[in-house]
Amino acid sequence: MPSQNKSKLIRLTTMALLVSMSAVLSYYERFIPVINVPGVKLGLANIFTLMALMLLSWKEALLILLARVFLVSFFAGSPIGLLYSLSGGLMSLFAMYLALKFVPRYISIIGVSLVGAFFHNTGQCMVLGLLLGSWQIALGYYPILVVAALATGSLIGYITSHFLNHIQSVPLGPGLS
Repeated sequence: MPSQNKSKLIRLTTMALLVSMSAVLSYYERFIPVINVPGVKLGLANIFTLMALMLLSWKEALLILLARVFLVSFFAGSPIGLLYSLSGGLMSLFAMYLALKFVPRYISIIGVSLVGAFFHNTGQCMVLGLLLGSWQIALGYYPILVVAALATGSLIGYITSHFLNHIQSVPLGPGLS
């Protein structure tokens, strides 16, 4: 098999694994009681979004995010849940991408994850405000989500950094950069 085809196959397989692992975690996370605040979750699926951003291109990370959001929403979600997941996920991915692009030397994986968690919750609050037609409720709820983002973003960043350390020690060849 030529090297270029092998590289594409490794990237495609990696993407498929990241989509499947993130979809499974996203589904089962709803059964983990964190705290009794609507909309606050650990965000375990974001481990794989952040890994995709670190291991692959931002376009591939976007495809992985979209595949996960639509798969989980189709099998176990609702149209409103799709709006929340999509808005939060897209804002999070874009913010993490910008952080990695413009300040990579000054931000750790945990920092990138914190940026992602903050913007994920920001996107969800924006959708809440639009759906309710009341920015007062969304802005009142926002501080709770920001505090949750500090905790969950730190946890996700910590887990992702450990996964990446282990993955980078596995010789996958030229397929992943």
